Amino acid sequence: MDVQQLRCFLAVAEELHFGRAAERLHLTPSPVSRAVKDLERELGAELFVRRYHQVELTAGGTVLVERVRGILEQVDGLKDVLREASGTRSRVVRVGGTHLCPPAVMDRFLAVTEQAFPSFAVDATAAPSAELLPALERGGLDAALVHLPLDRPELDSLVVARYVFSAAMRADDPLAGAGELTLRDLKHRILTVGPLTPQPLAMDRLHRRLKSAGITSLHEMPDNDSVMLASHIRRSHGVTLTLDPRNGGAARVFDDPAFVIVPLRDDLEFLLGVAWHRSRAGQDDVVRRLVHALRHEWSGQALTL
Repeated sequence: MDVQQLRCFLAVAEELHFGRAAERLHLTPSPVSRAVKDLERELGAELFVRRYHQVELTAGGTVLVERVRGILEQVDGLKDVLREASGTRSRVVRVGGTHLCPPAVMDRFLAVTEQAFPSFAVDATAAPSAELLPALERGGLDAALVHLPLDRPELDSLVVARYVFSAAMRADDPLAGAGELTLRDLKHRILTVGPLTPQPLAMDRLHRRLKSAGITSLHEMPDNDSVMLASHIRRSHGVTLTLDPRNGGAARVFDDPAFVIVPLRDDLEFLLGVAWHRSRAGQDDVVRRLVHALRHEWSGQALTL
């Protein structure tokens, strides 16, 4: 067996979904499924019960989860072990960022971190907010760029950007010619939205905001796959929310003559922020310095995306 098989197993075990596990690992579902099957064959036991749109751990799979998590933590710590053995070990600044944020914001976050610690190694992880927040709580990360709000009293945060949404639709949609739209203009349409899993609190608040504006028909995509989302909108003649494609990232999928982007007048209060562990900011000099640098960069200067 190899490390990649173990990473695939743990991702599926934590997500209980092959598609979301693949997204987290920046792979397609096929190699993840193949890696898990190869691991099961080598171990001589099934690790998951696979049903239609449902995955559950077997008793054997449940037993392995903590053991595999510990193995991977040891593997990921090998670089630090070598630095310490060679006498060149320095404190590694560990940061993370949601893979769904615009790339320019993540680049700026990393630049601030690297400028604050020019002689330190900076280790960056891209993952959903729902995965980064527990890592912050247990001390595995010093700071992370995540979607807000937070419901974790141990963590503090700073808003760095406010999302300004537009409606994306086919170019031949009846609403495509509008100069701008409100949520009320969409209340008789089926609005396609992303799943709750990347940051359940933020996404649940967004869904409730939409429903309070009269949009009661929501089609929830199973994964945050921008290509699949665009394909669904094209086939279903539907409507979805997006950022300006000029922000890059997933929004670029709608930078296509087949689609039209119409600005939304309503503020959906969807925020992006940097989070850190409150007590570590008072006890760990690295976290304290990093928070100071981030506040200097963004306090009172949140971006509008």
